[in-house]
Amino acid sequence: MQDEWTEKYRPKSLSEIVGNEDAVRSMRRWADSWTRGTPRLKALVLRGDPGTGKTSASLALANDMGWDFIEMNASDHRNAAAIQRVAGAGALTQTLTLNGDYLSSTQGKRKLVIIDEADNLFGNQDRGGAKAIVDTIRDSGQPIILIVNDYYELTRKASAIKTLTEKVAFRRLESRSIVHVLESIARKEKVRVDAEVLARIAENCGGDMRAAVNDLQMMVEGKDDIIMSDSDAMGKRNQLKELDDSLRALFGAKTLKGARDATLDIDKTPDELEKWIEENIPLEYRDPGDMAEAFDALARSDIYLGWTRRSQNYGLWAYAKDMMTGGVALSRKHGVRPDVREYRFPSHFMMLSRAKGPRAARDSISRKLEGHLHMSRRAVNSTVLPLLASVTRRDSDLLVSLSVKCGLDEDDIGFLLGLDSDSRQVGEIVSKIHERLGDEDDNESPGRHRAKPGREKRSLKDF
Repeated sequence: MQDEWTEKYRPKSLSEIVGNEDAVRSMRRWADSWTRGTPRLKALVLRGDPGTGKTSASLALANDMGWDFIEMNASDHRNAAAIQRVAGAGALTQTLTLNGDYLSSTQGKRKLVIIDEADNLFGNQDRGGAKAIVDTIRDSGQPIILIVNDYYELTRKASAIKTLTEKVAFRRLESRSIVHVLESIARKEKVRVDAEVLARIAENCGGDMRAAVNDLQMMVEGKDDIIMSDSDAMGKRNQLKELDDSLRALFGAKTLKGARDATLDIDKTPDELEKWIEENIPLEYRDPGDMAEAFDALARSDIYLGWTRRSQNYGLWAYAKDMMTGGVALSRKHGVRPDVREYRFPSHFMMLSRAKGPRAARDSISRKLEGHLHMSRRAVNSTVLPLLASVTRRDSDLLVSLSVKCGLDEDDIGFLLGLDSDSRQVGEIVSKIHERLGDEDDNESPGRHRAKPGREKRSLKDF
């Protein structure tokens, strides 16, 4: 199994970050301010194009400062509950190390919270996620780094970020800086690479270090000596090239090389590209025999992708790409190619998107019930939730009691009732929950939660 070089050679210290010297100095200055206590600006926003070193610099900073870190991707955790659970917990003043050792901020110990793709908070899936990030920054006793490609989009969702954070810009890297890194990697891998090849990779990557390292690894695969002719198959990387144009070139290719080169500029994983091709084969092929052969090639590609996932041997990607590009393109043998004006978005992705909300709500309820029922999350999903949903739809008092004891929120309640979380019925249940909690808190002193005598409050783990 061959490691991905982007991870294998990721900088371990800020001193190893090439280019962006001003950004590195700003990050060091901000980190040093935490050694003197909690600074006024507790969060740092790293903005810039993909592949410019924002994530690597964040991890390197944590390593230099001796901080533990928690890393989350905002595009995968878009709702408030997820962000508060991951980032909010990590931002507590007193923390535990990854090994379970207690750390106190009074001893200078810190945990860096890294929120990647913080600008990817879009649409209905963002259930208070942007506000949760702002609240996390305000309440934090730990350093926070937000990593964004589009700073405007982030501040459009949460304008308070402008005044709560310090901004650091990362610029696209110059070719000579990229060549220097590629030369170092080639030496460590004991591979001889012509200087002209390294220069070509650096020019084609458009300032994206990650893309350059990936291109070098793909070219070196199985070789010890790389000359200029080995780079001929590397298509000119054009960051603005439209996906439709690439697919059109792929389906119209007459050779394996032409079909493969048509997808070199697509910023998609092989799994994603396969779904785009699968969705649009019926648009491109009219002859049933040609269509069947194209889907057969795609099925063979899927086998290689499965082997890749199981073995983590990413060298098999090359075989999958050959089958899904060249194998599909060369399946056309009959008739005139139709004029496809626009390619369809993969229905597979749309179904996953529609299922994401209900699936997240189901998993949320299972996490809250598994300790109470002493059952695995899978068992709760398969045996308890269907019955619980049926019962609670007929007994609102039971649903209120369950919510109070287990901490169910609007999304959880909406899932059980089969309704939107902002519907009137869900709102009524939430109001009853607040009334019940208010009754329980009547005898508690202000600012401190204390259970009534004989009515000790319990958490889920106590059941």
